[in-house]
Amino acid sequence: MRSPYEELGLAFGDAMVPYLYGTDCTPALAAAVLERLGDVDAILLVLDDGVRGHADAVAAELARRVRVEPVAVEAAERHKTLPTVHHLLETAVARGLTRRSAVVAMGGGTVGNLAGLAAALLFRGTRLVHLPTTPVAAFDATVSLKQGVNLSAGKNLAGTYFVPALIACDLAWLSTMPRHDLLTGLAEMVKNVLVAAPGLEPKLVRALEEPRLALRALLEIGVEAKAPYVAADPRERGGALIFEYGHTAGHAVEFVSGGAIRHGEAVAWGMLVAAEVARRHHGLAADDVAAHHRLVARLDLPGAATRLDGLGRDAIRAALAADNKRGYGPCAPGEVLMVLLDSVGRTVPGPAGGPPLVPVPIEAVMDAFETVAMNALEAV
Repeated sequence: MRSPYEELGLAFGDAMVPYLYGTDCTPALAAAVLERLGDVDAILLVLDDGVRGHADAVAAELARRVRVEPVAVEAAERHKTLPTVHHLLETAVARGLTRRSAVVAMGGGTVGNLAGLAAALLFRGTRLVHLPTTPVAAFDATVSLKQGVNLSAGKNLAGTYFVPALIACDLAWLSTMPRHDLLTGLAEMVKNVLVAAPGLEPKLVRALEEPRLALRALLEIGVEAKAPYVAADPRERGGALIFEYGHTAGHAVEFVSGGAIRHGEAVAWGMLVAAEVARRHHGLAADDVAAHHRLVARLDLPGAATRLDGLGRDAIRAALAADNKRGYGPCAPGEVLMVLLDSVGRTVPGPAGGPPLVPVPIEAVMDAFETVAMNALEAV
């Protein structure tokens, strides 16, 4: 009998993580989770409060064979903090989890990061399963070992690297998202094409025409572009840092907006800012800048333009100054490290053969931000 799901293996250095995916296969995936976990005595199911319908179906299947302890979290930036992780840890211990237990994360990237960090800390490491329900989580965040939360100064300033036991996704979970959220969440796939896989642009463009019918293709774009890099650089401190493209300005936008501009939208704006910086200071050609705008235009972003214009400039400067890439290479006060392109598919080399990060004056980033914000308003 043909399996209701497909399996691929994600390599992170010497670690191999199975990724199971299919459509309308939730019972089979739940059974596979239990099979892969083996002798598990309980599961802490950390779920996004907004996906209870999907999570209830998963919990019911898991509960046939093991005790399930659900705990819901609100998937908002203001809750992506160490106090939320502490709450998850206290809940796990209060509900009797042991070293034979597992943490299962079901939701988007925020929930995955919270649960992932909790799993890494609980008993100094408890098995972790990701069940992603958003495109950011399914196609990008889970193709990474990074588990991070925010501090008061900025995004993802506290965290660790942790290898999950399994990733599993019923693509039907993603198809229930509103079209706008689905499209903007695919900014990471645009990023993958721009920095690592320009040959996949036709496939991406076709998929963005009706993303609900092309979820397998979008997953393939995410994995095909990123997997070779994280296999060679599992902690994303060298070549895999190219996938930080758009995230320097993007994280500042997301953080300062308090999550009102969500991750995918923020990264899309961040890529346009990076392209403008590269055009002005590293000779990025007009055709390559146009490629950024051509692909980002397919993500249904204009509604965020007025929110982008309303962000406090001093707060953005402060968030840029606290960016978590500081220290990977030379960076003077008043500068921030960015991934930049000198052409689509090719990054500007870092200094002295180091990581692909370029020091950029924060005021140069702000100038580019003002241009992008003004253009966005004019497009409304």
